[in-house]
Amino acid sequence: SAASDVYKRQGVEGKRVIIVDDVYSSGRTMSKTASDLSAAGAEVKMCMVLVNKSWDDDIDGVPLRALIRAATV
Repeated sequence: SAASDVYKRQGVEGKRVIIVDDVYSSGRTMSKTASDLSAAGAEVKMCMVLVNKSWDDDIDGVPLRALIRAATV
């Protein structure tokens, strides 16, 4: 994808990375980012957010951690 090409040019190949975002809802954006980084040769070690609005604890096998969980009970 175009994003993985950008990541390749940024030199992520062989790097261990942590993805940081503000809010996690459906997970589509973070999942796509992790996929693109992996396609560019990076090793995604963890995903971190300020607020997790779901009950997910991982994204495609990558641990997901949040400061606040705001999921509906």
